[in-house]
Amino acid sequence: MTTARHILGDPAWAKGAALVVGGSGGIGRAICALLAEAGSDVALTYRGNAAAAEAAAAEVRATGQQAEVAQLDLQDPEAVKQVVGQMADRFGGLHSVVYASGPVVHMTPIHRLTPEQWGNVIDTDVKGFFNLVWATLPLFREQKSGAYAAVITTAVERVPPLDIMSASPKASIEMLVKGIAVEEGKNGIRANCIGPGWIDAGLGREVLQNELRPDQLERVTKMIPLRRVGEAREVADAVLFLLSARARYVTGQTLSVDGGGQL
Repeated sequence: MTTARHILGDPAWAKGAALVVGGSGGIGRAICALLAEAGSDVALTYRGNAAAAEAAAAEVRATGQQAEVAQLDLQDPEAVKQVVGQMADRFGGLHSVVYASGPVVHMTPIHRLTPEQWGNVIDTDVKGFFNLVWATLPLFREQKSGAYAAVITTAVERVPPLDIMSASPKASIEMLVKGIAVEEGKNGIRANCIGPGWIDAGLGREVLQNELRPDQLERVTKMIPLRRVGEAREVADAVLFLLSARARYVTGQTLSVDGGGQL
């Protein structure tokens, strides 16, 4: 904890909190914990798993930082606006917004997708992230400061077989993040993405454990230059860097955390 506070703690984090949307998930929970270790209070949201959200909040409080939890459906823009306002009032502002959410998707060939499946990922992921930006960007503009970090996927780097339902909405989110970086830099706002590869946490763990045979997992691992799947903490490390003062001149970028898997 001391090392994280010393190396990546940001003096600006003494005021306000980081809002982690999807903080109850495997990667989101690791992000919440690391932000707290680095000295930030954390406001986190969940959609359905209240127990996981409270466990994530308990980890934050164990570091001595404050945590607040709220249930949130990103498809309801007014609800998003209300939660953002409540958290900003509670903590005296928000210094960062982390998007670590998204729908459950499965490895599916395009010819088997239905309009309902496609519509669900667009509504949940793309529209949901836009609703989050719509609710938080006015606050950042008023503050003349703020940082976005969107956890997308390294699959946006090239067309992924069987994973188009993950890559397509995340590619749209990536472009929106870059647009924020271009338009809002003059207002002291930075926006970046983190592209995880195969991560043994959250939705990635579901696929690794339930949708890949042992021989397929072995082939996936051999294709990764570092010869292993990643951990949630390694994604959180990248998020923390991009939100911190160490990355104060970094915006509009996507940092892949994939062990070199897209090379």
